[in-house]
Amino acid sequence: MRFARLLTTASMVWVLAIMFSAVPTAQGNMTDEDYDKLMKSVGATIGSLRKNVEAQASDGIVADAKKMTELMKGNQAFWTQRKNTEAADWAKGAADHAAAIEKGAAAKDMAAVGDHTKQLMATCQTCHMKNRDKAADGTYIIKKS
Repeated sequence: MRFARLLTTASMVWVLAIMFSAVPTAQGNMTDEDYDKLMKSVGATIGSLRKNVEAQASDGIVADAKKMTELMKGNQAFWTQRKNTEAADWAKGAADHAAAIEKGAAAKDMAAVGDHTKQLMATCQTCHMKNRDKAADGTYIIKKS
């Protein structure tokens, strides 16, 4: 009985690990439209994260930070595919800050959460200034290099 339970648990962990590790690579060659959808998810997640940080809602912060980490992996994959190492490095830095936010929130260290949230947003802003333009309709598009 113990062995069966252990085998079931190990199988579930393996399946979850495969699912989560496949997120960035499952996207294959991302189009500009795919990236636009990704960035809209980033925007919504950042909005939720800000509200949860203001409310010091650690469970919400943890959930948002986990999601942001995964989104930034997709972001990094997009820029790597485009051979923009600078933007890919910023995406990795953003993922690292999101992971630190998650860790801080789990430990109820709101000072660390606040610090890394500011650094995350600064990293995003740096990449936006370098890699996006405002279109005539008010939306944003990737700068053509």
